[in-house]
Amino acid sequence: MFTGLVETTGTTVGLTTSSGKAARLALRVPEGFGPVKGGDSIAVNGVCLTVVEAAAGTLEIDVLEETLARTNLGNLRSGERVNLERSLTPSSELGGHFVTGHVDDTGTALRRRRQGADWVFEIGVDAKYMPFIAPKGSIAVDGVSLTVVETADASFTVHIIPYTFEHTTFGDRAEGARVNIEVDLMARYIANFIRRTGTAPSGLTRDFLAEHGFA
Repeated sequence: MFTGLVETTGTTVGLTTSSGKAARLALRVPEGFGPVKGGDSIAVNGVCLTVVEAAAGTLEIDVLEETLARTNLGNLRSGERVNLERSLTPSSELGGHFVTGHVDDTGTALRRRRQGADWVFEIGVDAKYMPFIAPKGSIAVDGVSLTVVETADASFTVHIIPYTFEHTTFGDRAEGARVNIEVDLMARYIANFIRRTGTAPSGLTRDFLAEHGFA
């Protein structure tokens, strides 16, 4: 489990694939990122992965073919930056929202523009995910916990403050870039409950959801 508060960025050293085996992703990480050891969970661009080997300044991680196909990790090039976050501990700061690292799909950066000191990104997604995305609700984009500002039929906008733009991969994301999307865990479970039962949990009304940014 993660919070979507990216700790730092690492640099892709290489992505090696071989038939019938998991791909091996090698990353260079900055001094002071850690402690990280083999067997630890880590979020790379918001994807929960297991560290296989850890040495001074480098990490090696196995990545399944399914993960490569469903996320933007399969597009990584040598020298490309990735967002990094270690998994939660009892003392971790809970400043973002609960992020599982189980990416739902990828979206596309349709437009990016300046608004004052901030950046506004419009992210296109498959329309089937829009019921889980609401203004003022939370969403993880490449593992970054963000607040949705506006929604359309198959897209949403987020505002990126200068610090986030500079200290995550958002600064590298041009229009057309593929990004990892994880919808809010609470929205997913509420929608699933209603779909399966035809009713909302006791005390949960549309007015309540609207008031708290979920409808």
